[in-house]
Amino acid sequence: MINNEDTPQGDINVWISFADLFAGLLLIVIIGIGALWKPQIEQKKEDVLFSDNLIREMNKATAINKQMKDKLRKRLPEMGDSETEIVIPAEALYASGGYDVTDPSKQTTLKTIRQALREALDQAGEDRKFLRIIIEGHTDSDPIKSSTATKEIPTNWELSSRRATGVLRFFEEGGLIASDYNIVAMGLADTVPVATGNTENDKRRNRRIVIRIEPDLDKIRASLYPQVQK
Repeated sequence: MINNEDTPQGDINVWISFADLFAGLLLIVIIGIGALWKPQIEQKKEDVLFSDNLIREMNKATAINKQMKDKLRKRLPEMGDSETEIVIPAEALYASGGYDVTDPSKQTTLKTIRQALREALDQAGEDRKFLRIIIEGHTDSDPIKSSTATKEIPTNWELSSRRATGVLRFFEEGGLIASDYNIVAMGLADTVPVATGNTENDKRRNRRIVIRIEPDLDKIRASLYPQVQK
């Protein structure tokens, strides 16, 4: 049996002080661990939201592309099997080495594509606000001959860029305004071939315009910050 009268008061105070110190340190450690985990938890929450939004926008892009292809299949049988893009062979729009669509029948093809794209995007309404449309120009690997090269079009880079931006300008002339419909154009020359051989058929397949509908990742991320902070 412990006799309280025999226990020095100083010893009791020391043990109480140690207990308080230990409890304080433990609380600091718990708060510190929580502070370390909170950013990770918030990041995981943001990643889940981003993934959900990305999947939803991919589904929308696929639906719009399918709607376009259903309207264009007879006119463009070679437009590819991708769920989110339409492939237009270069010869369907341009003369060899050309970048302006001047032939009336080829203009009709581009008008049909423009109309189908605009109708599909307009019907999507608010559902398209996180989508963007990319117009890509592609060439084969044959360099432009010195006899046909010009100051404006010295290489395939300029040729593919002029073709892509020419399609964009043609779309805008028909009311498909780039800023309103989130459309961009770029030339990729021969850097993204679909055929790696060197036959004439391989080169023909690589000469193309691609219209791609895809989620706008920057807009999706920007839309998530208010939700993550709640």
